[in-house]
Amino acid sequence: MDIEPILTSIRNAVAPDASSEARTAGATACRAILAALESTAGQPMATATLNPAAVANAVAMMRNVAPDQLLDLAIAKLRAALPAGASVPPVSPIKFHIVPVPPPRVP
Repeated sequence: MDIEPILTSIRNAVAPDASSEARTAGATACRAILAALESTAGQPMATATLNPAAVANAVAMMRNVAPDQLLDLAIAKLRAALPAGASVPPVSPIKFHIVPVPPPRVP
């Protein structure tokens, strides 16, 4: 389990100007840590339930963001998660071959 995103949620939640969404996310992160600490080694942890209102708020916030920006953010997060010194091969664009199709013959 990567603890850094959980700690970031908690840090954001305890900021003086934290929104109610940030506080809710922080409380959820605290519950996740508590569940991990209370679990028995080798046993599955109890899953946390999602707050539908928090999910709806997150979706509503992302609805106004351009898809290109969301993809750029996701790519940046994934690259930041790579180990130090890892290289990413360059990506070549998809190339489609257009094959001309003759029009149908009319009898």
